[in-house]
Amino acid sequence: MFKSALSGADREQTVRVQNRLLGGLAPASFEQLRPFLQPVALKRRAILQDYHHPIEHIYFIERGVASLLVRTQRDGPVGIAMVGRLGFVGVAAALGMQRSPNRCLMSVPGYALRIAVPDLSRAAHRSPDIQQQLFSYIHALLVQNAQTTLCSARHSLEERLSRWLLLAADRLDDRIIPVTHDMLSVILGVRRASITTTLAELEQSGGLIRQRGGIDVCDHAALELRTCECYQIIASEYRYLNRSGLHEHRISANADLIRACLCCV
Repeated sequence: MFKSALSGADREQTVRVQNRLLGGLAPASFEQLRPFLQPVALKRRAILQDYHHPIEHIYFIERGVASLLVRTQRDGPVGIAMVGRLGFVGVAAALGMQRSPNRCLMSVPGYALRIAVPDLSRAAHRSPDIQQQLFSYIHALLVQNAQTTLCSARHSLEERLSRWLLLAADRLDDRIIPVTHDMLSVILGVRRASITTTLAELEQSGGLIRQRGGIDVCDHAALELRTCECYQIIASEYRYLNRSGLHEHRISANADLIRACLCCV
């Protein structure tokens, strides 16, 4: 968190990098990115990437959860993947594409480290370590997309909703998920009433507690019993990303920005 990251007798303020993908970079590799990383506060429903619009920045999520949405004119948007502190938003740009047919917006507010696409591209070109980290995450995202497709086609709403909540709790490293029923209905492509009913059933099972404006995953193990194998398949793929360990990196941030980010969280 930003509060605990403030340091320095001369009041210079720094924050510890929370993003696991950046944390997996060797110090020398991270130093190539650090001058270009800008902390930005992200409110709920902030659009990080829009349908067919040019992608100018890549966002390494530090706190919060972003949802990648696909749509058709007839069916409207549905979530196919979530992005948290384990990854980044803007995969198409990292692969050399200027735009994407998908939207990505914040479903749980937070903050990110933003970098312009040309700056990341130059750094990745110079550093095999950076390029490998990006590609490893893209592989994990593809696994998540594929597993989510299977889950949506074959599994019950209770299983799908439990999977989403468990993955979100993992990315937030917190049992409290400040997400609304409306947002969950968009992500899972079902009616809001169905979300409300299913959450009530999961609460009776002891896995969660409904709160105003959020959900408390009070018993992770109990909620795992209500979900499908898809949760473990996706979670294990992301754990594999950090198999070599994490480094502690820090960046500078001004006080006004820190306060803005804390308000979003």
